Amino acid sequence: MSRLISVTLTLTFAFAVTTGIACAETINLMGEDDWYPYSAQKNGQLRGFAVDVIEAAYASVNLQVNFVAAPYARCLMLVKSGQQLGCFDSLKDVKLTQDFLFHKEPIFKAMIGIYAKSDQPESRLNAASLSGHKVGLTHGYTYGDEVEKNPQIVREIAPSDLSNFRKLLRGRSDYSLVYTRIADYLIATYPTEFKDKFKLLGIAVEDKLYVSFSKKQPDAERYANLLDKGLSIIRSNGTYQKIEQKWRTPAP
Repeated sequence: MSRLISVTLTLTFAFAVTTGIACAETINLMGEDDWYPYSAQKNGQLRGFAVDVIEAAYASVNLQVNFVAAPYARCLMLVKSGQQLGCFDSLKDVKLTQDFLFHKEPIFKAMIGIYAKSDQPESRLNAASLSGHKVGLTHGYTYGDEVEKNPQIVREIAPSDLSNFRKLLRGRSDYSLVYTRIADYLIATYPTEFKDKFKLLGIAVEDKLYVSFSKKQPDAERYANLLDKGLSIIRSNGTYQKIEQKWRTPAP
């Protein structure tokens, strides 16, 4: 009887190896639960442009990803402490490079807009223009070196980009810093509250975003390198461009 079981297990393992079932490695990555269309929890699962890119990149190197949704600040905290492997989407700025390991190939590039109420007369602002002003920021986010290193910016912290915009409407801040695609989505989702209430005055930063990996997990560098390899593959074989096309007009 034991010999029969042994033979059965051997054949089952051989079949799994032949079909690739046993070869696929699985990792956990944390993504922000409220940053649509890049990453957000929708109908019980993490969805978004960044999610699709990361999943496709790792699949191209025979690695599966189990995505875990969490608020961004908690995501960073768990990765920094070594409880989780990686968190996305992060800027590779001076504030984060001290505590996290980064891959080389970005997931995508995005712009952080400087928004004001529509009756504001200013135009063509940049990060340097924010000195001396009360600026709405979102808890846990970083905004590039020029903003992070400027002590003359009065920071009005909000729990989310949505709350950030609402504070701006109430006069709690002079400007709000919000990624332009996130702003477009919020304005389209809350038209009664936001349509024609804001204007984009300039760009605080245009930069690349990444997965921030834990320096306390021994295999983090390997997974960062595999992500670089996968991103290179999907950019060269057309998969990345197809994902971009899919998310050009994101579903609600």
